[in-house]
Amino acid sequence: MPAPEGLYHAVCARLERCWPIAGRSHPALRRLSLLITGLIAARSCVLAQIAAELWALEVTGATAVASIERRLRRTLSDARLSAPSCYQAELAPMLDWPTLLQGSRRVVLALDESSCGAAYHLLRVSLTYWGGALPLAWAVWEQNVPQPPGHYWAQIDRVLAEVAALLPPGVDVVVVADRAYDIAPLVQRLQAWGWHWAIRAKAYGARRVRDRHGRERALCHLVRRHLPRPGRRWKLRGHLFKAAGWIPTSVVGEWAPGMAEPVVVLTDLPPRWTALTWYERRFWIEPGFRTDKTHGWQWEQSQVQGLAHHTRLVLAMAWASLLMLVLGVAEAQRRLAVVAHRPRRGPRRPGRPRHARGSLFTLGLQQVRRWLYGTTAGPLRWWLPALDAPSWRDQWYRAQARQRLRFQTVRP
Repeated sequence: MPAPEGLYHAVCARLERCWPIAGRSHPALRRLSLLITGLIAARSCVLAQIAAELWALEVTGATAVASIERRLRRTLSDARLSAPSCYQAELAPMLDWPTLLQGSRRVVLALDESSCGAAYHLLRVSLTYWGGALPLAWAVWEQNVPQPPGHYWAQIDRVLAEVAALLPPGVDVVVVADRAYDIAPLVQRLQAWGWHWAIRAKAYGARRVRDRHGRERALCHLVRRHLPRPGRRWKLRGHLFKAAGWIPTSVVGEWAPGMAEPVVVLTDLPPRWTALTWYERRFWIEPGFRTDKTHGWQWEQSQVQGLAHHTRLVLAMAWASLLMLVLGVAEAQRRLAVVAHRPRRGPRRPGRPRHARGSLFTLGLQQVRRWLYGTTAGPLRWWLPALDAPSWRDQWYRAQARQRLRFQTVRP
């Protein structure tokens, strides 16, 4: 018996909303919807496996797997499919900006890079979200191939511009990045957009610091002096990036117990310990890259050739990851509500709080199977709330802790 086409139709309906804006043909968007649906069903970027899953689900009227695979290859060759028109145009309405602007007004964006083996390089800016990351904009180019002068910064400028187009007026942005980005050209670009930044520094590098008294010192000497061993913290307000004319910068460092070396964060924000908390969100991007390459879509096993083809493949992967977040967050909210309203049964109080066993991606995978095999009903709600919320694991732990406190006996 053929499986109902719930997931394919839900994705196709969402993509076709781009059509009046982007002027894309319906056949092209339907082929892209097939690629996204098959990518999720196969959990693989190998086109043969995607085609086999789509054929088994009987999503199309094709009588052979080879026919579906040819359709997928036409999708990867379609130069009209681009992230600004077929992803970012529909991403902004899914984000709960109004609630954010009425609350903290702050979002944290993570800038990082990855690769597909030794062949292709991926530069991406993501919205850190519930302990994971939502791709916003990216650039792909060939790895280990000489690029034209200025190519890297041109890609950075394009990606930042695409991100800026997604953000509503009034939002307060903090960009976090690893120590490869503690350089003036990036900081100046972020300043030009009016964004804050919290970037890890090379603690023992040759960078110079000028304090408020005008004294110039080596950052590595200050780190060794103030962070000599684990268990120490230190902060300073001064100026860095001498070649760029001394940019006002706060330095916040900590050598946490159990860590091999101290973490030193540079930021334009005031010298407060919260700078370390902002930087910690940079690690939320790691699950996204694992989703791309190992845990989810197996990008490195794709066997797809050509830079243009990989650009469209990354577009499909972004849609697939977005859908996992949409379904995963909805399921996480349902579980949090169940814990919050769980009635007391008997004198036994709840056990000790435990961390969530499944990530948002895992929750999304569990829910998407119901769409693939037609065992769910109702429309798919493309909505991402609470953009500044803590991680899902922290929310789950805290919900259990609150439930435990409700049943504690208070003695006079």
